[in-house]
Amino acid sequence: MPEVTVLMAVYNGMPYLPTAVNSILNQSIQDITFLIINDGSTDETEDYLKQLTDKRIRVVHQSNRGQGAARNAGLAICESEYIAMMDADDVSFKTRLEAQLCFLHNNKEIGMVGTKFVYLSSNGNLGFSPPLPNDHETIYKDLLCGKHALCQPTLTCRASIIKKIGGFRIDGCGEDLDLWLRMGEISRLANLDEVLFGYRIHSDSVNMRLQAEVQGRYAHARCSAKRRAMGQLEPSYKEFLAQWNARPAWKRVAEKLDLYALSQHHRAFSDIADFYWFSGYARLIWSALCSPPRTFQRIFRTIRKFRKSWP
Repeated sequence: MPEVTVLMAVYNGMPYLPTAVNSILNQSIQDITFLIINDGSTDETEDYLKQLTDKRIRVVHQSNRGQGAARNAGLAICESEYIAMMDADDVSFKTRLEAQLCFLHNNKEIGMVGTKFVYLSSNGNLGFSPPLPNDHETIYKDLLCGKHALCQPTLTCRASIIKKIGGFRIDGCGEDLDLWLRMGEISRLANLDEVLFGYRIHSDSVNMRLQAEVQGRYAHARCSAKRRAMGQLEPSYKEFLAQWNARPAWKRVAEKLDLYALSQHHRAFSDIADFYWFSGYARLIWSALCSPPRTFQRIFRTIRKFRKSWP
């Protein structure tokens, strides 16, 4: 039995799905199981999946239940020692799995490892690679503070640990941060200091379409983690939302402005990757002006990255 299962949940993955699938099938490690959960797609995804003949691929079709539920369906039937996440619109570079498995073999205390990534435009051009922390302490601290520290589809984890915590607790979108924080409470997290992944930016991606819901889920996950750390009961999502929506009007406006700035930031890198220099840099400047706190976070992460490389 292969020691790693690559788990991909897909909902309406065309036209990027074939590129994502091929990036896994062409990994430097060939002895894998590739488990694809088709979460009730309504486009040409099912037709494409039916054409796949590679014996390493296993496809499961189900009615649409959401990202978290689809991934849990995959986790329930995974029998390998390691589970690698993958999204249907991204690209894993050729040595991604080999590098991550080697790292996990040599670092038994690490339960989950990601990689650095580069933004990938809708046209397939590579763009900027944002700085990410490598060590557990910084990763976990950044996650609690709402900073970008891990990238879901780059992660490879020990199956025993992700199953021990019960997998994903959220059926729909925004399910990842809650899982990362719970993983970090019983194991250690890491990122490889190497770009091994292409993260595609396009208007139809879940994070672009459902930003407000994702951010609400993330805020609830951070609140719950802090409550657990203090030995307190976690609020239900409904209870948390009642408090979240009761915030002062200026905070809600600032949150919407921050989400808008984030979308402009992502689209800026897509434009730059596609050589639309003027619109790309104009979006970057506009994004920075719309959300100064997030801009300062990015500057701080960049400074932190270079400080660690100083002699």
